[in-house]
Amino acid sequence: MACLLILMLIVPYVSATVDSDTIPKSNDPNAEDQPEAIASLKTHVAFVSESLDARMDGTIQYINTISNGTGAITLREIHDDYLVTASSIPLMQTAAEITEAREILNSKTREFSEETKARMIEFNGNSTAQKARIRESVNASSFARSTNDTRVLSLRNESSRLTVFNLESHDRTLTLRTLGKQGIDTTVAKNLSQQIDAQRSNLTAALTSKSSAALKITNARIKDLTHQFRETVADSRAAWELDMKRSTMMAIP
Repeated sequence: MACLLILMLIVPYVSATVDSDTIPKSNDPNAEDQPEAIASLKTHVAFVSESLDARMDGTIQYINTISNGTGAITLREIHDDYLVTASSIPLMQTAAEITEAREILNSKTREFSEETKARMIEFNGNSTAQKARIRESVNASSFARSTNDTRVLSLRNESSRLTVFNLESHDRTLTLRTLGKQGIDTTVAKNLSQQIDAQRSNLTAALTSKSSAALKITNARIKDLTHQFRETVADSRAAWELDMKRSTMMAIP
């Protein structure tokens, strides 16, 4: 039953993200790439993405609570990947580009749903409590948007990709700080994080020139480095946990 309710929360927004039937069409074969059509398509995708962003955030908060801060790591990563794609759409100029991006959003939403189901089972989550947390997140986001709160990410702006980049940089800093406090060697992870931060100039240049091609190349570089960073952090955490277990075992008389 819990799994069914999770899908009921997530799936409607998956279909909304990829269902082109919800957007008016023209018989003109070139109409889909007209500025008016592209603008309408971007607005549609941004509206759905902003809504799902709030729902993902609510789910992450809930899983983080029931797992004592240990169960939402993968959910955060999927959410981050989702936002990278969604925040890149404002620079796209063709329906084909946006359609490809929407397919990625669809895939990430499915991943998020499956990961949520697994963590709900693992930590004995309560679907009613999860639903309440999601509602709180959505309401908070809606209120912030209505009051033009600058802390709220708008996926309709061309600058949103840089905003997401800065948020991820902040999260990496917090991760490295946490690992350091645990006594974990962060040399490799810190170097990868610095390489990712070095891509800010390329990202800014792509946004300034409004080049979706340049943005795609930069996103690919960031994606590869981010994958390496996540693997390094995961390996470091696993090694640290193993050392802790060994120390505990050796301390037992």
